[in-house]
Amino acid sequence: MQVKNNTTIDIGKMKKWSWIVLKAFITLLSFYFIQDQLTDRAVTKSLNLPDNFIPVMILQLFLMIVNWILEIHRWKISIESSERISFRQASIDVLGGLTMNWIVPFTVGDYIIRIAAKRDKYRATSAIFLNRVIMLFLTLLVGLYGLISLLDGNGSYLLFGIFSLAVVFFVADRIAQGRFSQYFTELNRRTLWEIILISTCRYSIFFIQFVILITLFNPELDLITISSGIGWIFLVRTSIPSLFGGVGLREASALFFFQDIIADTVTVVFPVFVLWVLNTALPSLLGSLLLWKFKTQNSEDSHNIA
Repeated sequence: MQVKNNTTIDIGKMKKWSWIVLKAFITLLSFYFIQDQLTDRAVTKSLNLPDNFIPVMILQLFLMIVNWILEIHRWKISIESSERISFRQASIDVLGGLTMNWIVPFTVGDYIIRIAAKRDKYRATSAIFLNRVIMLFLTLLVGLYGLISLLDGNGSYLLFGIFSLAVVFFVADRIAQGRFSQYFTELNRRTLWEIILISTCRYSIFFIQFVILITLFNPELDLITISSGIGWIFLVRTSIPSLFGGVGLREASALFFFQDIIADTVTVVFPVFVLWVLNTALPSLLGSLLLWKFKTQNSEDSHNIA
């Protein structure tokens, strides 16, 4: 009997130390990836910063904090139909998932962290799906406007865009009525509208951040052109699968859109880079530290989500 107890204790210690080693590996690897990308994108050497750059960056930092607070709150209310979680735990889920996206390709790390931390894997998966569909719709809505502007307002592309949105709605509705029907049926309608409102606010903050920075370095551009370019960048970022953190994809899409409009493309690439640092790199660094507080939960769900 004593041998059995000792064996159980030894296995428990091994699991504990294995989890600690894994967390340390993820933390160090995420720091390496972020540092490597910051070094590769040192584009400020050929750019003169405007006089009001520092005040603008303080505003951008504030908007970034508000943005992630909104995302944490959105996740919290999305999951609370099945289990209560604190704002602190929701922060670990969201920012820890952002960090894991540097380790696991195609932003799957975010799914892993958010689902693993919940007892009801079925409703956690459903909550993630709901949030992604809402953001996808907003991205397509604004992104298609950018695509149409890029293609000189061709009416056939407008019809294609409307058809694409209809397809998204149809597919989302079919999935919602099938695999995730119980989650959507039980979700309070007021909560659903709150999630939609928060998603819209988040998208608006992203949009405003872009407008401010691009206008700062390119005051000659009008708001319509800037808005079209931002919509295009968001559309490309969402439509094309990226490996780790969407590195380089935003910059490439910005160059493609603005290369024939402005003389110095660095004045567009740099704002995109700055927003990547603020909205992805810095929160990822915080998330790498919060991962040390992350704990998995055994599933209490009888649904099969495979």
